[in-house]
Amino acid sequence: MTDQPPRQTPRQRYLEHRQRTQSLTFSITAMVMSLLVIVSLLVLMGIVKLPFGDEFSAGVDYAEVGDTPCPSSGSSIPDPSTVTVQVLNASSRQGVAGAATSMLQGAGFTTLDPGNADAAVISAVEIDAGPRAVDAAYAVARFFPDSRVTLTSSTDTTVTVVLGTFYEGALSTEEAQSAASDTAMSGGGTCLPVDPGMLAKLTADQSGQSGATQSGE
Repeated sequence: MTDQPPRQTPRQRYLEHRQRTQSLTFSITAMVMSLLVIVSLLVLMGIVKLPFGDEFSAGVDYAEVGDTPCPSSGSSIPDPSTVTVQVLNASSRQGVAGAATSMLQGAGFTTLDPGNADAAVISAVEIDAGPRAVDAAYAVARFFPDSRVTLTSSTDTTVTVVLGTFYEGALSTEEAQSAASDTAMSGGGTCLPVDPGMLAKLTADQSGQSGATQSGE
């Protein structure tokens, strides 16, 4: 005759049930926490994207030197007479910088003497501008098809046009007139906004320098 296990009291059954429930709860909690840790690591590594806007997962990416900056939102094309441009030749052809300068003069821009670039560029045309001259650079870019606006560390408002190996030459009079009538200003899908804090600081510094110069006259 086999021994029968002792019967549990109601309290013992309650304590056993509670222990099983607690163990199950702890196991589920540990699994959920482990899953959250794994997902967090994948998000930080960029493997998994959160289903929210970028404002929830990362700060704004601003343009750095060498990037394509976006023009100011809602801004209109600057008056060409307020834009100072210098054209540099980075190709092996002679006279292209002078011809491009004459084209810009005819369009109303303020131009500096053309010159030669220190190094060649691969792209057809690169238009270099500091943070304060981005909109001006896009005004100039209308006259150079397939050009690329590039942010520099310059603190002034001069726009530099670098003519590369594949530059096809200055626009005809009719083409230049058509370019001048173009009021669109777009950096395309790869442009990055200019840091408004840096832009405000540069503008304030320039205003301070102008004020100091005037007071010293």
